[in-house]
Amino acid sequence: MFQIIIYGFALFCLTSVTTLDTDSDVEVRLLDNQNAPLMATFDMSKANDRLKQFVSDAIETKMIDIENKLKQFVSDAIETKMTDIEKKLKQQTDNIERNLTFHFTKYLHGTADKMNKEKGIGIRPRDCGEINLNKGNGIYTIFPNSFKSSGYTVFCDFETDNGNWTVFQRRINGSTDFFRGWEEYENGFGNVEAEFWLGNKKINELTSNGLYELRVDLTDFKGNGGYAKYSKFSVGNASTQYKLEVGGYSGNLGNVYGLQHNIGGKFSTKDRDNDLFPQRDCANGYTGAWWYKTCTYVNLNGQYIQGGQLTLKGITWYAWKSSWYSMKSSVMMLRKVYPPG
Repeated sequence: MFQIIIYGFALFCLTSVTTLDTDSDVEVRLLDNQNAPLMATFDMSKANDRLKQFVSDAIETKMIDIENKLKQFVSDAIETKMTDIEKKLKQQTDNIERNLTFHFTKYLHGTADKMNKEKGIGIRPRDCGEINLNKGNGIYTIFPNSFKSSGYTVFCDFETDNGNWTVFQRRINGSTDFFRGWEEYENGFGNVEAEFWLGNKKINELTSNGLYELRVDLTDFKGNGGYAKYSKFSVGNASTQYKLEVGGYSGNLGNVYGLQHNIGGKFSTKDRDNDLFPQRDCANGYTGAWWYKTCTYVNLNGQYIQGGQLTLKGITWYAWKSSWYSMKSSVMMLRKVYPPG
């Protein structure tokens, strides 16, 4: 009997159908396999109810889906807009803070210079950019804090990219061990005429005097050179764990797997773990000291390794070589930007 009903539906359009109205029973005349007439009766009122329910359920499901997608779309749009507004507001706040810091510091230094002049003391340079009688690249004494009578020596680069750069890191031959502790990185170590780290205190003091830019120059063991330049660079004070702020990239070293990954990172050393990995010590794992977050793609204070070996423990900038190639040389230097951004 079931087979007969299926055949009836298949031949529905070819059979003679008698119906009174849409809710009436439908009689379908069929022939069995002996050509004997059969009659199948369908209750159309139930079919209509089922069809209506099916359409209703389909529409309801679709409307719920559309409503959910619309809610998600609006939520995502609002979140994206709020994030954009938050970023712009933070950028504007940072710029205002830099401007205020720059002008206030300039005023204080101006006052100090005036007092020094009255005492017969000449105006003293606060960085390499303020050295008027330079004799080319070399060692000079600067006085970043005008209220202190003593300064310190730095290496000034007056040739690269229009000069006036104050060098704060150099690696050239592995003669100086850079796998050191917090205190040494805070105060500085090495020989400013060869390999050295100027010191986080001094880098903070310098970049607190206004808006500074950063330049990094690397060479590999085949003589190829590359550079990265950032239009904004600053290092926080000790209370921030010497937090890194950097932005405005240009150059050919690459930034996606460069310092972009370290923005906002706190400085870490082998005896002071400030990275974002609760169960991993990046400084010891990379045998260096840096602004590690979830570790790093840049490790310019890593081990000096001869021959361009591939190791994350070396002097690396992953984006340039698309690998953990350990560099032959590294120079990091800063320069004050006028006017402040």
